[in-house]
Amino acid sequence: MIGRFLTLIHSTLILAACAVTTLAQESNALEASVELSDGTQLNGILWSVDSDVASLEIDGDAKTFSVKQINQIQLGGSSESPPLNSKIVALIDGSRIHCSAVTLDGRTLKATTETGVEFSLQSRLVDFVRFSAEDDIANLWADAIKLERTSDALMVVRDQKLQAIEGVIGSVSKKEVSFTVGERTAGVRRDRLSGMLFYRRGSNDYAPPFCVLSTLDESIIQVRSIAVKDGKFEVNSVAGLSITIAPDTVSRINFAANRSVWLTDLDPATNDWSPLISSQSILGSLKQFSIARMDKSFSGKTLTVLTTDPDSGDRHQEEHSKGFAIKGGGKLSFLLAKQYRQLKGLVAFDPEANATGKVKFIVQVDGTNRIEEVLDASAMQKPLEVDVDLDGADRIVFQVDYFDRRSVGDILHAVDMQLGR
Repeated sequence: MIGRFLTLIHSTLILAACAVTTLAQESNALEASVELSDGTQLNGILWSVDSDVASLEIDGDAKTFSVKQINQIQLGGSSESPPLNSKIVALIDGSRIHCSAVTLDGRTLKATTETGVEFSLQSRLVDFVRFSAEDDIANLWADAIKLERTSDALMVVRDQKLQAIEGVIGSVSKKEVSFTVGERTAGVRRDRLSGMLFYRRGSNDYAPPFCVLSTLDESIIQVRSIAVKDGKFEVNSVAGLSITIAPDTVSRINFAANRSVWLTDLDPATNDWSPLISSQSILGSLKQFSIARMDKSFSGKTLTVLTTDPDSGDRHQEEHSKGFAIKGGGKLSFLLAKQYRQLKGLVAFDPEANATGKVKFIVQVDGTNRIEEVLDASAMQKPLEVDVDLDGADRIVFQVDYFDRRSVGDILHAVDMQLGR
């Protein structure tokens, strides 16, 4: 009986081992350096990874980690600069893929990566295409892609400036681009162009990536899902690109890149302010000067907070580039759409404001007060630490109420406000 039981276990393990496709089958051993979320560094062999777990061999022992435990997996050598004739296909989700060939047939863009992988996708998912990876015009492109677009455009470098010729992009062959301006269509030689901008129709408001995958040729893919099939990575980007990538061409998989988001990188759902004494005749003009300010103080300067050294009693001022300034009577809200688990940050009075400020600071999550603190500028020795559970939350509201029927000095700086996923 025991022998039959052991045989059954052995058979089950063999079947399970055969059913799992690993990265190391075809690459002998895929050496990896793994950084865990607690800072621990591990070296070993990566066997498989998907949207839930990563399986590794560490010092001869099989280990399985939830991807939530991993900051990043470093593979292979360091990235290499792609050749200057490398084409860059940029997607509207932020992915950047270096390619040796790019064509457009109808509304389908077809490309081949520098490592020989062919892929295709709808042109509506393409942000821009650069026909050269030269670094000396990278800054010009960085400015050009931020501009609002009303049409497609061909990009030409003239007098060390990048100029846009607006029109409609048709087919793109290896040698020329069919381009329509008004009622005239002509073929434009590709060697005269720096690249192409595509008109981005509709919303590009995609969910954040599950991870960011970087390749040795400096391509970057914003990944929605990843799995292993036949010893290779099967990757789906946030925008909808499906591509197969050999593991020996991958340099890094970063799971922590999008785990935290600056609160003020979100657009406020509401930003309101009420005066201590209501006066409808001047409310409108006062409100525009009194609603919360994103990433700057009410004087237009960098956000600052004061901290007192517990030993010496000395006070020092710290500057913070991210956060918001809010006055007494202010109310600020953000939609979270159940995407975040936690909010952390610091709150203190504006050091430039009158030191007599006294307010009630409230943080409300889906209608429930999570923080309700009376803050007194004359008594605060250090910033208030904000740590709020947001699991499943749809909305967060920040409110600063007048406390002593006075408004002098009632200005708070909420800094380093980070949303964690």
